[in-house]
Amino acid sequence: MLINSITKKYKGTVALNKLSFNFKQGEIVGLIGNNGAGKSTLMKIISQTIQEFDGSVKDNHRVGYLIEEPKLFSNKTGLAHLSYFSRIYGNKFEMSEYEQLLKGLQLFDVLNKKVKQYSLGMKQKLGIVISLLNNPNYVVLDEPTNGMDIETSLEVLEQLKKMARERNVGILISSHKLEDIENVCNRVLFLEKGNIVDEQQVNNQRHHILKLVFNTPIELAKFIHHQEFGTIIYSSENTVEVETEAENADVFQFLNQLDIKLIDFTTEKRTLRNVYMSKLGGGYHGN
Repeated sequence: MLINSITKKYKGTVALNKLSFNFKQGEIVGLIGNNGAGKSTLMKIISQTIQEFDGSVKDNHRVGYLIEEPKLFSNKTGLAHLSYFSRIYGNKFEMSEYEQLLKGLQLFDVLNKKVKQYSLGMKQKLGIVISLLNNPNYVVLDEPTNGMDIETSLEVLEQLKKMARERNVGILISSHKLEDIENVCNRVLFLEKGNIVDEQQVNNQRHHILKLVFNTPIELAKFIHHQEFGTIIYSSENTVEVETEAENADVFQFLNQLDIKLIDFTTEKRTLRNVYMSKLGGGYHGN
């Protein structure tokens, strides 16, 4: 799918500003941004629930979606929903095609219960299955694990990965649970004020964050000028944070060569949470 120079305004306010990116079938792409960044608007344009915008979206004629809360009928059963929405898409619901997915999502045994008996997490899972009933090439999911405990969230994320792998479905997912994004996505787009401000590959376990505290600003400046270990993600008067693959021993050897002494040195695993804070939260300063 190719999203090309999408612009959307609401009463003069720019929600999306010439936004462009592409993603492929079988790929899971995460969308991260603060409230009001334009995530929901982008998802609605891709899923064709917003029709008026500037720019273009190519290859989005078969897109399933779950945006905000699923629109369900409280007095109908889960199975009745699957049959109903299949007919809307011009298909007949075939249990054999979805049985493994329903079992994986722990929905199979509650299909004959009315939706008003479902928890919020169960309704979300039913919404995910409904998003697949038109046999889509792509699926757009906004906060798909909303209302779920950790164990249930992990079950859903495993099913999404399986869906992408076995059904060759491209998935665009937005979530405030950054651990979910990190668990399931191949790459992540950071959205701010309607613009993609950065893109990161996920699951590079060798990357970590070094935090170095120097005696003087002069020593800090000297380190920044000469270092080639990685990317500076935050700096203040005497502190710097570096995203790197370098071993700690190599860093200390480099500091000795420059005759620089540290006040403090810490290292932690690179996670989406600290990357998010450095990109959109004004710098990451620990937990």
